[in-house]
Amino acid sequence: MDPQELKRTTLAHCLPENAFHVQRGDVITNIYDLANCIESLSEAEFRQHVDPEGEFNHFADWIRGVLGNPELARDLNYDANLRDKAHYVKTIRDHIAWLESV
Repeated sequence: MDPQELKRTTLAHCLPENAFHVQRGDVITNIYDLANCIESLSEAEFRQHVDPEGEFNHFADWIRGVLGNPELARDLNYDANLRDKAHYVKTIRDHIAWLESV
């Protein structure tokens, strides 16, 4: 996928009707807020959205379907990310930094 297109879709705010609703009540409309929110989640809250065995990954699904970034969604499904919340957030932040540089 074209990096400029990824940048345009991933770093933008989504429409309110496509917002991600976190189980604890947060409403997320962009990748920056998602990274901040995940960082502040307890492990139990994180596990409501990401299964360490890969059975579900709600954040990755939203990134793929709403923000149009299958590459980041794929990366978030790697074992290291599924098993470690801090690594998961770092992967998102690293991807943001890369997109901001293109």
